[in-house]
Amino acid sequence: MTPRRLLPYLLLFLALAGTYVGLKLRQDRQEARKQEANKIFQVKEGEISEVALIKGNQEIRLVKKDQEWHLSKPLETKADQQVVVSLLTTLAHLQKTRDLGAGVDLKPFGMEPPGLLVEFAARGKPHRLSLGAAALTERSYYALKDQERSLFLISAGDKNSLDRPILALRDKTLMAFSPDKVEAIKIKTGNTSVELARPAPQIWRWVGQEGLKVRGDRVEGLLRLFSAARVKDFVAEAPKDLRAYGLAPKPQTEVTVVTDKGPEVLTLGAKSDKGIYAKKGGEAAVVLVDQDLPEQIVRTLSTLEDRRVWPGPVTEVHKVVWGPKDKTWVAVKEKNSWKISGPAGQQLPQPAGRLEAALWRLSRLEYDRLAPKVEAAATRENYLLEIYDGAGERRFRLEELGKKGEGQVAVRTQAGDKTATALMPLKDLTSWQEEMAHLTAPPEEKE
Repeated sequence: MTPRRLLPYLLLFLALAGTYVGLKLRQDRQEARKQEANKIFQVKEGEISEVALIKGNQEIRLVKKDQEWHLSKPLETKADQQVVVSLLTTLAHLQKTRDLGAGVDLKPFGMEPPGLLVEFAARGKPHRLSLGAAALTERSYYALKDQERSLFLISAGDKNSLDRPILALRDKTLMAFSPDKVEAIKIKTGNTSVELARPAPQIWRWVGQEGLKVRGDRVEGLLRLFSAARVKDFVAEAPKDLRAYGLAPKPQTEVTVVTDKGPEVLTLGAKSDKGIYAKKGGEAAVVLVDQDLPEQIVRTLSTLEDRRVWPGPVTEVHKVVWGPKDKTWVAVKEKNSWKISGPAGQQLPQPAGRLEAALWRLSRLEYDRLAPKVEAAATRENYLLEIYDGAGERRFRLEELGKKGEGQVAVRTQAGDKTATALMPLKDLTSWQEEMAHLTAPPEEKE
């Protein structure tokens, strides 16, 4: 078909597209006008400065101070900022689902008195939302605005978003620090006492055991655990005796995090059916936290020593030699792949991802303990691994020395001028060797 004959179809398409876009814009404007007309309060979230939730004799009052929300009644404390913002968003965008007109007798609708009264101030002007009984035929609630007597309905979802208990509105942060600002951390739990200092980013030093290498990533994980931990419930605002909660005279666990703003302390006590009793330093209240928090602390502390056989990094590897001593394979990194050569002259190119995934798993292998003395009968070299950088310098060497005890294998490692002999799980090393063997298997044997 010639371009001239296509022109009418093109013009028709453009006309139809223009008509569709015009109709869509018109529908969007009509929907926006409809939503605006159904809005109950013409306010924005940022204009609201205080909120009160009143249910019978119970009153919860929130006030905004220095751009943060605080509870001022029934107690004075910091509020959960995200929950308050959600409540404000509901208020600012609250819409009627149906207008019922003026009511003469409001008692049948649960308005005398209302089940929930929401009072708030926006730009200094007071507003009120009265919520009554649930409508029988719809998932809605009867409501009144300010001093008006014209009934309308709001959705059950909006009502639930406004009807917040004190627990939901309280700030549930346990430790308010930024993990990247931490300079030191001290943990005392049972008979274990650990003090760690961070002299540089991602580098941690075990105070008192300077010769022990520390897993910085696991210390960072411990900090994230504390900063993400939350209060499950508030038990006692000002308890007279902390011994009832296992927090005195000596707490079961004490965590101190030090930043440039000073130390922040968290103490953990006895276990209850719902969690672990805890107390934030400088605050009187006793709270409940997750039951597994102490166990997570102990488990992480037991793995802080860096026992990785080879810590990486994978990105600096340009050549790998591996296999039985007299039958080694060699992999050399090229632009987007690895060129693998076998002991019998085989050539097997592999995508970069497969070998690098195996190297990443190698960097996760850990030994159980160092074993400086290995019996002479167990020093036969079964398996060899060598890693080289881009300059051709050998950065790491591993020799398998043979089985040592039940389920363990002895290995000798060398990185630079440092040599070590260690025992590691046999199944872990064997699993990794099998993964490397898959890279060199003939095509018919590949999975």
